[in-house]
Amino acid sequence: MPQRARSQALEASAQRGAGIFSSVFGLMFFLTFMLLAVQVLWSLYATSVVTSAAYDAGRTAARSGDAGAGQARFAQAIGGYDADIAIAVPSGEGTVVVTVSGENPSLLPERFATALPFASIDRTIEIRREVFVEAQDAP
Repeated sequence: MPQRARSQALEASAQRGAGIFSSVFGLMFFLTFMLLAVQVLWSLYATSVVTSAAYDAGRTAARSGDAGAGQARFAQAIGGYDADIAIAVPSGEGTVVVTVSGENPSLLPERFATALPFASIDRTIEIRREVFVEAQDAP
């Protein structure tokens, strides 16, 4: 029996620390995927907010006929987010074209964030401009 106890003790000492390595590796793997998931959700949220603000800016510009009013509405809606906007308002009837581009805020290091497909926002929105036309009397 002493031989068996000695072999069990040697086997236990050979496996000492093996659980720590796999636990640390598993935790790092989990945290990496959790960070990636948070980055994806953050980017989707920022894209939704910028797109919604662009639609609002386009509607404001279409109603007023002033691109400056649309740009002011966009700046008010997104706050401190760094995005460039260009609004083209034609005279008379036509469509208002809103172009928005910007970089999504990143939680990842810049080296990894630029390689992601959702690192930037680039949207072009066309909104039909409606002009009131008075009804003509029928003869």
